[in-house]
Amino acid sequence: MTNDQAPSSALDALRQRIDTIDAELHRLLQERVRVIDGIVAAKRASGSDGVMFRPDREADMMRRLVERHSGTLPLTTVEHIWREIITSCTRLQGEFAVHLDGGADVADMRDLARYYFGFSVDMESPGDAADVVGTVAASHSDLGLISLAERAEVPWWRGLGVDGAQVIARLPFFLAHERPADLDAVVISRPVPNAGVPDTAVFDARWTGVLPGSLMNTGIEVLSFFRTADGVDALLAASGDMSEDDVRALCTAAGAEPDVIRFVGGYAAPIDIEIGTDSDDDFAPDAD
Repeated sequence: MTNDQAPSSALDALRQRIDTIDAELHRLLQERVRVIDGIVAAKRASGSDGVMFRPDREADMMRRLVERHSGTLPLTTVEHIWREIITSCTRLQGEFAVHLDGGADVADMRDLARYYFGFSVDMESPGDAADVVGTVAASHSDLGLISLAERAEVPWWRGLGVDGAQVIARLPFFLAHERPADLDAVVISRPVPNAGVPDTAVFDARWTGVLPGSLMNTGIEVLSFFRTADGVDALLAASGDMSEDDVRALCTAAGAEPDVIRFVGGYAAPIDIEIGTDSDDDFAPDAD
């Protein structure tokens, strides 16, 4: 064997190994779909219907992915692949559309939607964020994607509630410098059945007067706000174990008692993949 033949033989062996791995990946994907088919049949037999998403389960899957990941393949690439698989499997349970916030940058919204929901899901833009809330609340199983602009054009979260649309996730879920599809946004849907306590709870809060400047010192995050003629509306995020009364007490301690405090959803805490820890500050389709 010549010196030229040895490298060629080694490359051929590596390429054959890639072909074998590709075939195994394909086989496992088909096996996953067969399991999903069984889950779909079981759900239909039990009369389960409506919202098909399990954001808490999806978040657990993504956390396990981070824990076992190694090597040079970017973690955000693996996340995108997994999201595509999860969305495709969710669609086996029923069709759904993703409604985009028309008040945000169109290109950024579409990048975010395509990254998290893939290229096969219908994307629609019914209007501004308030229109998205109304459309999702009236739907059977659709999702909404709304940008978290610091100052909102309308207090769209007023339309959220326990019987309509709720916040179920915050994006991006993996936090990293210069990551793809990095628009800060929330995902909304109709209430998820049997949802557990979220890492972060979200509240609609309204004040007469100004938003307390010291509110952030209490551990409450202002996701977005809107100034009215008499005061301010705010979308707040707090620890998931906090009640409306707990949040009201913290706001009062910060200098202003809200006229309204309402629970409007929650999300799993995003992961800072650059340091490997959870952020204090997420969607997802059903991962089972």
